[in-house]
Amino acid sequence: MNVTLDGEKIKLWPLTDDDATAEYPVWLNNPEVNQYMESRFQTHTMESVKQYIADRNAESNTYFFAIVRKDSDKMIGTIKLGPVHAGHSRGEIGIMIGDKDSWGQGFATEAIRLISDYGFEKLGLHKIIAGAYSANQGSIKAFLKNGFHEEAVLKEHSRSRDGFMDEVRLAKFNPNS
Repeated sequence: MNVTLDGEKIKLWPLTDDDATAEYPVWLNNPEVNQYMESRFQTHTMESVKQYIADRNAESNTYFFAIVRKDSDKMIGTIKLGPVHAGHSRGEIGIMIGDKDSWGQGFATEAIRLISDYGFEKLGLHKIIAGAYSANQGSIKAFLKNGFHEEAVLKEHSRSRDGFMDEVRLAKFNPNS
């Protein structure tokens, strides 16, 4: 995949080994950053990060991007659309803003918009879905700002530090299909 998605404050480019900076595993190992991520159950190293990038890039039905601030050319996180199920014409978004200095500035909202537009306009998807732990209000708000709606709540679906929490499932349909 050789696509760069250009936004107002960020750009998304295909994630490669070159994007596996020393900060990347630090983000994934930080309890504040990873508290709502499935990857929090393991310790990450540079080697595991590079392997994860290679594995996602080997999947023909996954589109994996670095989220890069335009004002500094600094990678602040990742976003993926995948797996994309061509037969069902749907895909799922996963996003992480690892750089805590970039939280709360609308970068996730813009990244979700860019990748959703790509999924609908370039891939012709009918539906894009996402999930977020109920306590992750920042992520939920970013999806809602992009026209996603709450489709379901999976009660006590995932373990948290304090017990179990609900997972909110969100969806958006292609306005042109």
